[in-house]
Amino acid sequence: MTDVLANNEPMERKILCVTAHPDDEASNFGGTVMRSVRDGVECRLICLTSGEAARNRGGAKDRGELKAMRRDELAASCEVLGFASFEAWDLGDAHLPEAPFFYAVGRLVSEIRRFQPELILTMGPEGSVTAHPDHGMAGTLTTTAFHWAAREYYFPEQGLPSHRALRLYYATALAQPPGFPEVWLPFPDVGVEMSEFLVRKFEAFRQHKTQTPLFARVEQALGGITTELYHLAAGVALPDGPRPATDLWAGLK
Repeated sequence: MTDVLANNEPMERKILCVTAHPDDEASNFGGTVMRSVRDGVECRLICLTSGEAARNRGGAKDRGELKAMRRDELAASCEVLGFASFEAWDLGDAHLPEAPFFYAVGRLVSEIRRFQPELILTMGPEGSVTAHPDHGMAGTLTTTAFHWAAREYYFPEQGLPSHRALRLYYATALAQPPGFPEVWLPFPDVGVEMSEFLVRKFEAFRQHKTQTPLFARVEQALGGITTELYHLAAGVALPDGPRPATDLWAGLK
């Protein structure tokens, strides 16, 4: 799908999602990705860990076996959601805040410059609704990469042209489910209606079979939510109007 910006240059629509663990992609962005893919947007996922530290092990004998299982599950989920491509990295599940910052940001900058997305979706530094430290670090790394990818000063050794994505969004919600550390959730600026995709969103989550004990809890928490909410963290301002707006691309077309 091609749209035109104010300067009349054509815009090929691409979205890059960055998460911490396999299954984050379905719970945070599932409906948005399916709706975007239906509308002709190319979506790519970077999952910073392979989820090898999960409490639910799915019968895996060790971390290596669980890592392989969770990567296969992620592939199945991405197929349901319609991602054009995905990668699962090895930055250390449950230890993402300890990841080498400059290395991790540089790797994300390279991804942004190669893929050249207009929108980047991730979680906020607060850790999203679960307040998970890995989620918070995923947001911190992605936020830095969003800004640094646009500047030639950073990582010139990559030999890639700088790329300035148009907007950075954090997945958010109106309230946290019970049982998680309390955080300040980012204000919802955009709500993507995805009721027609809700069943398939849960189908994607259920591809993560090692996490079967979580299915009932997740579906209870998300079952009545038909709008995925996002906070505009950086980039082109949204047009004036009621909040939340209804389109991540509002004002860009």
